[in-house]
Amino acid sequence: MEKFSSFVAIIMTAQIWRVMKKKVIAVLVLSLILIFALIGCDVKLEKIQLAMGSDTKLKTLILTDIKFDGTSADDVRERIITSLVNQREPEFIAINGNIVNAENNGEVMKKAVKFIDSFGIPWATSIGELDVKGNTPKKKIVKILTDKSLKNSMVLHGESYEYNYILEVVDTKSSIKHLFYFIDTSERCSDELVEWYTNTIKNISFKNVDKKGNMLKSEVFINKPLPVYTENTDAINSNGYEVSVWENSAIFENAILNSNSTKAVYAGTDNLANGAYHRKKEILFAYVISMAFDSSMKGTDYDMQKRKVGGSYYDFTDSSSLDSLSSIRKLPDDFKESVS
Repeated sequence: MEKFSSFVAIIMTAQIWRVMKKKVIAVLVLSLILIFALIGCDVKLEKIQLAMGSDTKLKTLILTDIKFDGTSADDVRERIITSLVNQREPEFIAINGNIVNAENNGEVMKKAVKFIDSFGIPWATSIGELDVKGNTPKKKIVKILTDKSLKNSMVLHGESYEYNYILEVVDTKSSIKHLFYFIDTSERCSDELVEWYTNTIKNISFKNVDKKGNMLKSEVFINKPLPVYTENTDAINSNGYEVSVWENSAIFENAILNSNSTKAVYAGTDNLANGAYHRKKEILFAYVISMAFDSSMKGTDYDMQKRKVGGSYYDFTDSSSLDSLSSIRKLPDDFKESVS
C-alpha cells in the first residue's frame, strides 16, 4: 500500500511539475514579448536631434495654415512656398499646423508633404484642427506625416503623450541648445499635456544648464493661440479680429509662464493677426504669417486675406534675441500664372 501511495505521489508530483513548467514557460515568453515590445517602443519614439550649422545658427522658416485643399489654388500655394524657401534658404521648416483643409484630407496631405519634403530641408509640423477634419482620422494622418518615404520629415508619433513631440536642437558639439515642442491643438488642452510638458522641462531643461547658469531654452509651436494672445490689444485693435483661443489652454499657458525655459510661443489660426507679437514675463507670444487665402482666388475673403499671405523667419542661436523675428509677405496674385 505504501509503495502504491508513493507511486501515486510521484505521478501527481510529475503532473504538477508539468503544469507548473508550462506556466513558467508561458510567463517567460510573455516577459520576453513585453521586453521586446518596450524596446521597440523606445526605438520608435526616440528623440530626433536637429543640428545647427557651423555658424551656430538654425535658419528657420515658420509656416502656418497653408490649407492645401486639392483645388487649382494649391499650385499658387506651392509657388509661394517655393519663393519663400528660395528667398531665405532655411535650414529647417517649422509648420504650425493646418497643412490641409479638405474632406479628402489624407489624399491631399500625402501630396502636400511630398511637396514640402522635396526641398531636401528638415521639417516638422504640429497637428491643427483642419488637418484631421476629413475622411482620414488623426492616427492615419500622423502615419502619413511619419512615412519612411519622406526623407526629411522629423515628425514623431508622440513620445510620452498623444501626438505631441519634441525636437532637440544641438550645436556642432552635440550639446542641446533648444527644445522645440510641437503641440497638437486639434483637441482641447488637458492636464495630461501640461504634466508631459512640465516633466520634460524638469527632466531635460533643468539638466542642461550652461556655464552662466541659464536653463535650456525651449520654443512652442502651436496652431490655436493661448489666452495670453487676447492681451495683444494693439494687434486686435488694428486688425479688428477676435482671438480663437485654444479650449482649456489657460493651464498650459500658466505652465509656460512658470517654466523658466520656454522663451517663445508661435501660433497660427487667426489669419488677420499675422506677424503681431508681444511679450509677457519676457516670453514672446507671436503670430506666424499665415499662408491661408480663399481657394476661389476671388471675392471678399480672398481680397482680405491675400495681403497677409506669407511666412515668418527666425535664426535660432545660443544667445538669440527674439526681437529679430521677421515677416515675409507675398501676394498670391503674383503667382497665379497656371490657375484658370
